[in-house]
Amino acid sequence: MPRVTIVELYNYRKWAESLGTDREWIIQFKQSEIRSLLQRLIAKNDGFVLPFRYDYYIILSNAISEKRHEEIYTALYTTLDVPVRMVSLTSKHPFTAQLWATRIMARSHDKFVYIHGEEDPNVIVHIDISDIVEKSYSTSIYEAYVAAVELYHYIVETVSRCGGLAGYLGGDNILAVLPLDSYEDFLDKLPSYVKAGVGISLIPRKAVKLSIEALDAVRTGGELKKFVVLTE
Repeated sequence: MPRVTIVELYNYRKWAESLGTDREWIIQFKQSEIRSLLQRLIAKNDGFVLPFRYDYYIILSNAISEKRHEEIYTALYTTLDVPVRMVSLTSKHPFTAQLWATRIMARSHDKFVYIHGEEDPNVIVHIDISDIVEKSYSTSIYEAYVAAVELYHYIVETVSRCGGLAGYLGGDNILAVLPLDSYEDFLDKLPSYVKAGVGISLIPRKAVKLSIEALDAVRTGGELKKFVVLTE
């Protein structure tokens, strides 16, 4: 059961509106700052922040202690000018973990919640579109982006049915987080025009690293394989 941690920018709308009407560029700038700070704090502890909404963040945080989670929360709370809350728990299905965390946030006023549980390996699938650069030049960079977004929509729907989560990394790259017993079924459902690398590790950052190494192996292997699986 991988550990999933949710960070919420609490009263986000109130904070945003306090910036005035000429605020959107400020919000975009602040969101980049917050994401950068959070990713650095989590990466130092071998976790990974999954790209998601800017008012909520989904974190893969296996092997990070309760004390360290609280220290990370405190660092955010004391640094940011927007209130934050954190809920951390485990579930066999990452989708279910974020669902439970959402329910806790909806019903509780606690700013930090950590629920102990068994932690199983993370399964990370790194996906990209074959020949995206050629597609960008033969159509346009915007049309290639639209193709990536359409793929992301398909991946989100497919991975959710498998109990997982997905995040858009930018370009044509998508990251999926899956239960250990359903990633093979997910791979079978991938379109023929994509490649995928799978990384499996108890440590989230290492699982992401392995997924990239696996994807690189697919790229260098030509059309012989559509995916490679690397495990610790």
